[in-house]
Amino acid sequence: MTNPWSLFKCCTLKCLTSLPSGVFYESFRSYSFKAVFNMYEAYLRHTQGHDTFNFTFRYVEAELKFDREFNLSRKVSESVDSFLRRVDLNMCKVLDKRRRKLKRRRGEPESIEHRDNVGEGNIVMLKGGKRVEADLPFARLIEDPRDLLLVVFHEKYVIKFNAPWITELQLPGCILAGFPLYPSAFEALYTDKSTSKFKWFKNGSSNKDNSKGEDNWESIGEGFLYVPQVEDIGCRIKLSCLPTSANQEGPEVQVEGKSVVEAGPGVCPFEIRQKFTTTRLTGISHFRITSYNILADTYANSDYSRQYLFPYCPSYALAMDYRKLLIVKELIGYNSDILCLQEVDKKVYECDLMPALSSLNYSGTFTTKGDTREGLAVFYDQNRFQMLDKKCIVMGKNIEVNQAFSRIWDKIHNEKARQCFLERNTSLLIVTLQSRNNPSEILIIGNTHLYFHPDADHIRLLQSYFALTQCQSIVEYNNKIHSGKRVSLILSGDFNSTPADGIYELVTKKHIGGDHVNWKSNPEQIIENIPLSHTLSLASACGTPDYTNFTVDFADCLDYIFYQTNNLQVTQVVPMPSKEELSLHKAIPSIVFPSDHVAICADLTWIQ
Repeated sequence: MTNPWSLFKCCTLKCLTSLPSGVFYESFRSYSFKAVFNMYEAYLRHTQGHDTFNFTFRYVEAELKFDREFNLSRKVSESVDSFLRRVDLNMCKVLDKRRRKLKRRRGEPESIEHRDNVGEGNIVMLKGGKRVEADLPFARLIEDPRDLLLVVFHEKYVIKFNAPWITELQLPGCILAGFPLYPSAFEALYTDKSTSKFKWFKNGSSNKDNSKGEDNWESIGEGFLYVPQVEDIGCRIKLSCLPTSANQEGPEVQVEGKSVVEAGPGVCPFEIRQKFTTTRLTGISHFRITSYNILADTYANSDYSRQYLFPYCPSYALAMDYRKLLIVKELIGYNSDILCLQEVDKKVYECDLMPALSSLNYSGTFTTKGDTREGLAVFYDQNRFQMLDKKCIVMGKNIEVNQAFSRIWDKIHNEKARQCFLERNTSLLIVTLQSRNNPSEILIIGNTHLYFHPDADHIRLLQSYFALTQCQSIVEYNNKIHSGKRVSLILSGDFNSTPADGIYELVTKKHIGGDHVNWKSNPEQIIENIPLSHTLSLASACGTPDYTNFTVDFADCLDYIFYQTNNLQVTQVVPMPSKEELSLHKAIPSIVFPSDHVAICADLTWIQ
């Protein structure tokens, strides 16, 4: 008998890990696994505290041309004998059905000799070479699952307990040459993704019914992430994964892409900018930081966005399946040590940014803005920084935790303005990082996205003051608990405020008067006699570019990386794209710009 364990042949694998108790499932799909041991293997899976277990094995009978996967979900309280009889009964049913089918094809009588020996030794469980007691509850086997064998019609299967097990594997629907390719979905049990083995293949035949082409797979790369080349255009892509853990390997699976590799949009302007960031920084003094509003799918993928906000952008280029390819490629190419992102969809964070960036040794944290589906994310290179702490704060719901802001808040008497501030879900994500190269340096990274409404300058002033004072309190706290270390602040994000507005003045000049025009941006919410001030020395790392946001209706500088000038200094600012590049397709987003904002990026160094 040939070994049945080879690669899965399916576009999406979802293993039955949560079947109702007592269900016997016999798979009719042509799955196959690759053997990692000489003997056949069966897979026993159980989560501590659950009252069910899952059992999977594959049976092959060459004479009947029978090759099926069997999955069971059973109660742990069930006896071994009851479990084995259930397996036996159901296997005999499908085998008899197969025999009848073959007899019918041959023109032979379909009758099958009646089986009166179900449960009489066809399927046996052994432990340490000895037959397991028939009335033993399966829970007792799970307590000590070592040295277990399943004997199925004289074929022996080594039972692997909680072996690495892939439950879902998918490739994206859009695959472009020159843009990173990675699983659009990867879920697994008992698996260490970092040690699991990923291999990429291509097939020049785009006809899936071409059986000759099905076997003509050419190895093209290894690792979680692969960048399709020009020569891959028109080819189908396959990914295989061998899931592993510290001491086990699971069944290897493969997934084929549903579409062929297509040509990309050509050179994107961000690739020109990346000539200044070709390598990651090294040493104890320098680091690179990027801030980027990546345009949440919830705001781009709607009829209103397509018809009114971005009518100049082709629908396919507004789709997240397309835009995320550009976003990931752009973020990777900046080789930043720290990434501060706004308008990050939760699904994009979990299924795209975190998997892709973690494969390059980034770690990250994410928070949604209140009840919305998008929010803020901070990623950092784990080789250069370690995270000491993080705080996710919705400003309108946490006034009392910010003492400096509370004192200002109590002086505001316009109830409509107060209500407007309280109703916003504007958030602040603060991450405390310690340099691995120079542990005496600690960074407080603030990341925010302020309220967007045109007549809300007064609300944004209050929000920026909340962010400043909250970050300052975190700086002061870390100065106390990390004696002898230097604590520096960086506050970045989309402030929805131009350099001519009050926020820039407040941040960089430490003060704004109570009579500033921004307090009167909404006639019904005028705030009077509320001067704001702070003691932090901050400047914009990238200055005030002409444009960090560029649409048909509005174009200006809204994004900043504010840094503490008495501790840090700028050594490089990555040049911004020109107006000609931004307007080449009328405005952004476009086929070469994945967002309506432009990423800002700078190299900083600690002042010695």
